[in-house]
Amino acid sequence: MTTITQKAQPTEQKKNVLQDVAPPAKLSGKEIVYKYIVFLPLFIVSISIALTVAYINIRYKVPIFSSSISLLIKDDKSSRGGGEDLILENLTTYKKKTNLANEIEMIKSNSMISRVVRILNLNWSYYNEGNIKRVELYGNTSIHANWVELKDSSIAASIILVRKRESVYIEYGPNRYKRIFSGDIVEYPFGKMRIFFDPAEIAKDNKYIIVYQPTTLVASSIGGGLQIRQLSKETSILALSINLEVPQKGRDILNTLVNVYNDVNVEDKNKIVDNTIKFIDDQLNVLTGELGKIEDNLQIFKQQNGIVPLESQSSIEFGKSEGLKDKVIALDVKSEVIKEVRDYISSPLKKHEKIITPFDIADPTLSSLISQYNGLQLEREVLLKTTPEENYLFKRLEGQLEKSRASILEDLSNISKNNLTLNKTYQDQNDQLLSKLRTIPEKEREYLEIMRQEGIKEKEYLFLLQKREESEITRASTIGNSVPIDPAVSGGQVSPDVQGTYRSSFVIGFLIPIIFIYLIDLLNDKIIVRNDIARVTTAPIIGEVAHHSSQNRVLVVSNKDRSVLAEQFRILRTNIGFLLGIGVKCPVLLVTSSIAGEGKTFCSMNLAAVWGIAGKKTVILELDLRKPKIAKSLGLINEKGITHFMLGQVNAESIPIPIPNTENLYIVPAGLVPPNPSEMIMDPRMGEFIAYLKTQFDLIIIDSAPVGLVSDSKIIAQLCDATIYIIRQRFTVKKQLPFINELYTQNLLPSIGILVNDVKIGGINSYYGYGYGYGYGYSYNYSYNYRYGSERITLWTKVKSLFKI
Repeated sequence: MTTITQKAQPTEQKKNVLQDVAPPAKLSGKEIVYKYIVFLPLFIVSISIALTVAYINIRYKVPIFSSSISLLIKDDKSSRGGGEDLILENLTTYKKKTNLANEIEMIKSNSMISRVVRILNLNWSYYNEGNIKRVELYGNTSIHANWVELKDSSIAASIILVRKRESVYIEYGPNRYKRIFSGDIVEYPFGKMRIFFDPAEIAKDNKYIIVYQPTTLVASSIGGGLQIRQLSKETSILALSINLEVPQKGRDILNTLVNVYNDVNVEDKNKIVDNTIKFIDDQLNVLTGELGKIEDNLQIFKQQNGIVPLESQSSIEFGKSEGLKDKVIALDVKSEVIKEVRDYISSPLKKHEKIITPFDIADPTLSSLISQYNGLQLEREVLLKTTPEENYLFKRLEGQLEKSRASILEDLSNISKNNLTLNKTYQDQNDQLLSKLRTIPEKEREYLEIMRQEGIKEKEYLFLLQKREESEITRASTIGNSVPIDPAVSGGQVSPDVQGTYRSSFVIGFLIPIIFIYLIDLLNDKIIVRNDIARVTTAPIIGEVAHHSSQNRVLVVSNKDRSVLAEQFRILRTNIGFLLGIGVKCPVLLVTSSIAGEGKTFCSMNLAAVWGIAGKKTVILELDLRKPKIAKSLGLINEKGITHFMLGQVNAESIPIPIPNTENLYIVPAGLVPPNPSEMIMDPRMGEFIAYLKTQFDLIIIDSAPVGLVSDSKIIAQLCDATIYIIRQRFTVKKQLPFINELYTQNLLPSIGILVNDVKIGGINSYYGYGYGYGYGYSYNYSYNYRYGSERITLWTKVKSLFKI
């Protein structure tokens, strides 16, 4: 009795020979290119869609245009035009030091832009809304509105005008309309709005929208879009720009903003002049009253006593006395000024106002302190526009003002003390002179006193009149500290960016297929390329069987067949010879796979057929006793088979059946499906049957059950010389490859050689990468004129084969 014994494995040298048939390789640059070229239609569709979306976006998106203006901010030197400016600068202590950062914040301030909104009436916006986009009608429409009555200016409002037949209506909602005429008043809970329009301008298919927004909201919107930058560190030129739908609106805003900025600067400068003029006017009113009283007293004195002539003998002493009196008068004037300045700076109401010094005090220290104090006050006014009072910088500035104010008061006190000393000295000297004039009548002295008082007040009055005229000249000559280099201009369209949009859309359309292909490769768990097998298992790949378009593939190899499949099986036959080695008289080949559906039966039949047409008497053993297919596909349904032999119902000589129309090819059917296939295969009679077949045939091919599911193949492998392990491209999962490698490295099956079935040579699932060349020197479908049947391969067929899936 023959028993099942383990066959010897092929030598390591034979394995190396087979392994060299297809070494592992990485994807070349050409293969990577082919990988994506086969998806060219997908790239074309994706890019076309992206460009179409870009075109629609550009076509229906409201264009935005840029408007800009350059503004020169003059500093202390550049703001002086010549001698006149120097004279005006000397008339006042006002000097401005330019800080571009502060100027930028002032220009962008909400209060500044709010003035622009009010001047241009930007609270009101008018739109023409079509089916797709809304267009602003700025300066190009007869539609306008205004408030007849507005109780709450912080509330926004809108009106929609539509045309139905020949009349204009207000749209309140779906199918809710109210007829309106130009000049009618629309009432709101918070006010009344009057609307004007030309009925001929209202088109039938469009909506015309009137929108009112509060000033602060519009100013915030404009300020958010306003961009201001310094052209360079070397210049004091600011570039103002804004992007709006209507270029004219952008130019109007920038031009008006520059004018408002200059007006604010002029107003700021004129505050000091106005305060000076007010101070002088107040003093003139006081002096006018005092002069009136003196003149009245003089008139009464003359009426009562007449004019008293001076004595010639006292002319010299009197002249000296008059000189001393002039000095006393000057000291009185100076003391009066000092008193006014002290009262002015000590007044809580004048705490944050500049000190007006239209008089020459002739004290350089005091002039310097007042100039410093006014500079700090000006700095405080500028800082107050951009910084809250709680800010550290603001508090520090307040401290500096207090110190400066204290220094001025201290200096005024010192000057007053000096004046008192001088006045006493002059009085003493004058008393000495007057003692010599005692002979002059008392009435004459009284007359002189009146005249002296009149002279003091008259000189002070004339001095104030002169300073007032100078202040008026200063006010009339005040100009802003900025000059627009050119009027505002509008540039090109900034949005949508046509070239940028098309460029970005093209890139996106190009990247989407790449990401899609990458994700497909990343998520794919099937064996696709040859390298998927070679990098996981060291078992040799002994052949590949190409994909066949026929759904019912049985025997595709015949005696005169020169098709690709036939040649592939002939190559497989040659490689199996290397796998078996030398000296095997009647080799027994085990054909198995990991799971069902990988083409094990098809490969067994055609491998047997290619040996048969080579003159080798070949038999196929249908040992997949659980799910036999070969006999059924050949129409041998009721034939006796292996199970009948194992049960002793037939002898071994009677069950091999020749396959029709195929030379030297026989089949041993499985017979009835047994309840215990594994135990039946383990029966010693199986070994006897194999031994008998070796005496009758040149080659035995065993079609066994999948080794990954049942143990049948491992049992029968002990009677075999080599194993043909079937892997199906695009079907076998990659996680099964480590199992195959384990079978090979641990010699659990004899001389394993991998046969890759259902190989797709071209297209996106190409077995040899992503091209369409076949790896053994001939091309799929057409190289060497190998083809299925008599099909003629046209150029169009070749092109289509590049993209087939």
